[in-house]
Amino acid sequence: MSARGGGVVAFSSGNHAQGVAAAAQILNMRATIVMPADAPLSKRERTKAYGAEVVLYDSRPRGSEAIARGIAAKRGATLVPPYDDPMVIAGQGTVGQGNCRRHDGAWHHP
Repeated sequence: MSARGGGVVAFSSGNHAQGVAAAAQILNMRATIVMPADAPLSKRERTKAYGAEVVLYDSRPRGSEAIARGIAAKRGATLVPPYDDPMVIAGQGTVGQGNCRRHDGAWHHP
């Protein structure tokens, strides 16, 4: 199975969730996003709108990463953590570079 064949799994209730879901949709991959059950409905719905399966969990025990790792292992999917991963950090840096280029390296603060 190729790396894409197993899909991706992420744990997030914010922008990372939607970014992973959108990228998976573009690449025609399965995406599963683990979110706390108390995440705002708008974030859950936007993530689902990208075609992702949203798995809700009780946020009090704070077990999202363990849940996501278990799903990824069971499905042969790639885990895409929201932080603490060299590829995610590189991607975030690339976005920052693009923003700087678009603004000629100058940031204007109101």
